Amino acid sequence: MIRRTREGMAAAGYAPTALISATKRAVTIGSPMGVKLPALLAQIKHLEEDTGMKIPLDVEGVEYMLLLSSMEIMNFPEFIDAVAKIFKKADVTWTISTEAFEATNSGIQIGVSDIAAELVQRVVDAAEKLKVKTVISPECGHAYMAIRWEGPNLVGKPFNFKVRHILEVLDGLRKEGRLKTTGKETQKLTYHDPCQISRRGGVIDEPRNLINMISDNFVEMPDHGKMNWCCGAGGGVSANERADEIRLKVFQRKKDQLDEIKPDAIVSACSNCRIQIEEGLEEYHMDIPLLSLTETLAEHLD
Repeated sequence: MIRRTREGMAAAGYAPTALISATKRAVTIGSPMGVKLPALLAQIKHLEEDTGMKIPLDVEGVEYMLLLSSMEIMNFPEFIDAVAKIFKKADVTWTISTEAFEATNSGIQIGVSDIAAELVQRVVDAAEKLKVKTVISPECGHAYMAIRWEGPNLVGKPFNFKVRHILEVLDGLRKEGRLKTTGKETQKLTYHDPCQISRRGGVIDEPRNLINMISDNFVEMPDHGKMNWCCGAGGGVSANERADEIRLKVFQRKKDQLDEIKPDAIVSACSNCRIQIEEGLEEYHMDIPLLSLTETLAEHLD
């Protein structure tokens, strides 16, 4: 009944205007932020020119198919570079599909299961076409929940491939001895657990295993893991401009955590959290760098 009510309200237009627009773009363009394939290809071209590495596109029969959120393509393209470097060192076969590279599912955010199922099916079709073994959710909490936990229910059948968050994949490489790092971060680090990845998704030990590879000065927040506090932008709130004021007010809880432990830098693994935390830090005049875990690991590759 709750889901039907939400779907009916969304269909009638009773949803945040920005989220309705984002959902329309996701259906018609393939990206809630309007990021089309040429934009991704342009970013990949820049990365290849800068690094000399080849970003594999539409390669069949590889182990992994990497999904990306629009934020990573436009705001944090260094994530693609980091994954490419790590996978090259670890001798991992992987690819990006030009037909289904977007990980964000605004159908779930707006509460319309038909749209959510359509967006999941695009990923399923691409993964089956390329015959990959595993689909990787990027540093995006919402995307991980949508494809890993909601996906099979939405399309009405089990996937014939695995779904893993990028941190699960990297921790697996660590266990196999294929992810090797050198040097340690000297600054005091803490980790922000994205809600959908940690509390709902259960990816709690993996980021800590990875951080401990590159840090001897890691400190937990007072509440962490499955009990960590939301940064304030979860559940599509970040796409609702009317919620900006309360979103930044909610960040006060995160500020209190940070004030208690006084870290030199924050590590996280969700692009949505990164944007919210950066805005929160600016709002409260807190000069604390924010790091991507995947990108930081790539900087310490042996």
